[in-house]
Order: sequence, then structure tokens, then C-alpha cells
Amino acid sequence: MTSATDLRYNQSQVEHARRRQVIAGGVNSNVRLAGTPVPLTIARGDGALLWDVDDNVYIDYAAGMGPMVLGHNHPDVVAAVQLSLSTGQLFAGQNTFEAEFAETLIGALPWIESIRIGMSGTEMDLLAVRIARATTGHSKVVRFAGHYHGWLDPLFVNMAVTPEPMGPVPLTPGQSVSAASDIILCEWNDLAQVAQALESGDVACVLMEPVMCNTGLIPPSDGYLQGVKDLCRQHGALFVVDEVITGFRLGLTGAQGLYGVQGDISIYAKAIASGFPLAVLGSSTELLASVGRGEVNHSGTYNTGVSSIAAGIATLRVLIDTDPYAEIDRLTRRLADGFVQLGQQLGVDLAVDHIGGGLFQTRFGKAEPTTSRADFATNSDGALLARFLENLQNHGVRPTSRGLWFVSAVHDDDLVDKTLAAAERALGES
Repeated sequence: MTSATDLRYNQSQVEHARRRQVIAGGVNSNVRLAGTPVPLTIARGDGALLWDVDDNVYIDYAAGMGPMVLGHNHPDVVAAVQLSLSTGQLFAGQNTFEAEFAETLIGALPWIESIRIGMSGTEMDLLAVRIARATTGHSKVVRFAGHYHGWLDPLFVNMAVTPEPMGPVPLTPGQSVSAASDIILCEWNDLAQVAQALESGDVACVLMEPVMCNTGLIPPSDGYLQGVKDLCRQHGALFVVDEVITGFRLGLTGAQGLYGVQGDISIYAKAIASGFPLAVLGSSTELLASVGRGEVNHSGTYNTGVSSIAAGIATLRVLIDTDPYAEIDRLTRRLADGFVQLGQQLGVDLAVDHIGGGLFQTRFGKAEPTTSRADFATNSDGALLARFLENLQNHGVRPTSRGLWFVSAVHDDDLVDKTLAAAERALGES
């Protein structure tokens, strides 16, 4: 018998069945496989709202998995892209927007002197590792359980398991074992493990999210970032900070500005261009000199596509000129506090992790903060979270599939009120 829920998503089911005939799994990113009752087909977005092909409307907190800090179809971004399209798309050469974008970005982030531009955080992380190896003469990369730096072999590890700290690197089917041999995997917030890893003497860089965002939302412990940076200096390794998620989300200067600790190399993507494919590696002029001379290779046919750079300039200009972060933070705190109050009223162990800025994590478990991948796994009921998120979707609210919420400049108090009302109903059904 067909349920009311099935009927609500009828056209999405039709579209998904059609895609599965010609697209593996019916999706083009495995993260999207988890959609219920099937991965949704979105027809359009505007501001903080999305409409699917069944004309269901959602308050959007997935934000394209982070990029839509200004919401969908921001008029300044749309106008800039429309104007750029009249000049062309891709030239196998430079365009007149590149210098302005670089100057605007460097003006906002005082620890960056020079940049290279690509399409995704994944490739910029790989470029950072290449620069680190060329600079230090070492080969190993220290990274952390629960962090994510793209899906390619040299940096990907199995996110579904909690590995033994400093032990074998957990892989997924088809991955190169030899590529993984260059990875040393540490537990987040364990400075002693980082010191142990660096003592091997062959570490080119330590690569981290400054706040763990891909497995819960777990900030660095007091003094941890500075401690890692000091250890890198002591052992001749570079400190690489991946701000693909936190950049332009935790404020204009991201996590590095928030915590006052900057990396030798910084990576930005997602919110930097309102959903257009654009990513940046930023560093000192000295560290990027080998790339600029062509000694360290960085290439890409689609790098600095005209529309992407135009979108990047427009996004940065809006963020700099309007400074929406205080209001984003206020709304995020109001929403996060509202979830906590709902959990208390309903007697539900709903924990909310929020460190400031426009993102927070919902989980079902102990309310005290988690500190690592292992800690999060112990204190988060994934099955209960999945039911809650499904119920939220049925009531018109759509965060990410892992319970991470992005609040954007276009959310307002009315949408927060509606979200909390939907969450109360969803919790009652979970």
C-alpha cells in the first residue's frame, strides 16, 4: 500500500528511477545516496528555500553542503555571472577578473600573500601536499581521524570506522595501498600523537580542518592549534589548514581568524563563490614561488573559469561590504538554543554542538562536548539522527544528511520559528 509519504515524493521517485538506468546509484556524489525515501530531485532554490520536483518546499540548511552562505540566487552574484557570460566562458588563457579576485581575497586574509586557483578543495589539498614535499624534502602527511580532504587516494581514509590511533590507515575498496603508506593518521586533539608522528623525521606537512566538521563539529582544544604549529616548526614540517568548510562561515577570516593561529598554507572553497566551482590555495610568496616558476606542477583546464571567478568576486564583495556575520551568529545561536530547549522539554537526549558562526551539529547522545572521532562515535546515535532528519524533511526542513546545519545570510527569525516548530513535531515522531 502506498503511504502518504511516498505520494509526497512521487515525482522524485520517478526521476530517481530514471537516473538509476543511466547513472550509477542515481546520484553523482556518494554522499547523496542517503536521501529518503529516495535522493530528492530539486527543481529550484531561492534565498533560504528549496523546492523539489513535487513542489514540496524546504527551509534549506544544507546550503549546497556549505557554499550557499548568501543563499540561492543572490542578486549580486547572479548579476555578476550574467555579465561575465557575455564575455565568454573559458579561454585557455587568463581573464580580466583574476587579479581583482586575488586582490580582494588577499585583502580580507592578511596572512596570505599569494594564491593559486582551482576548482575543488580536493585538488587544492593535493597541491598543498605537493608544495610541502617539494619544500621540505619529506614525504609523509599527518592527518586526523574524522577529517576529510577529498575522495582521492593520496588523502582519503574510510570515514565509517574509528581507526586505531597511529595504526593502519583504513581504506575503502579500490584504493591504492601504496598511496596510503604516506599517511600517518592521528586522533584529533591529541597533541602527543602529533609529536610522536613528527618524530619519524619524514613528515612533509600536518594537514587538518581547524575545526572538525566532517564528523560532528569538534573544535580544537585550548592551545592545540598553536601546539601543532610549534611542533611543525620544531620538526621542519609545514602546517596546512583546510578551511573548505570553516572559511567564510565562522566569520570573514574563518577559523584561523577566530583562533588567532594561521597555517603556512590555507585552503578555501565552498562559501567562497556561492556554489560555483572555485577553490583557492593561499600562502606566502616564498612558498608559492616554486609553483610560479613551473617547478611544482599545478595545472587545470577549467581553473579560473570566467563565471566562477565573477561569482567569487561578487560573493566576497557582499561578505566584506555587508558583514552579515553578527546576524548569522545570532540566528544560529537562537536556533541551536531552541533545539536544546526542545530536547529538555520532550525528555530527549538531543545534543547541539555550536562554537559560534553559522554552523552547528545535532546529535543524539550526551550533552557534553565531544573531542575526537572516537568520542563522537560513542556519543551519537546515528539511527535516531537518521529518523529525526527524515521527519524534519517531511515537515519542510532540510539540513545535511549527517546533522550538520548551515545558517546563511538569508535566514531570518520567521524561518527559525518555523524550523523550531517543525523540529518539535519531528522529535515527537522520532
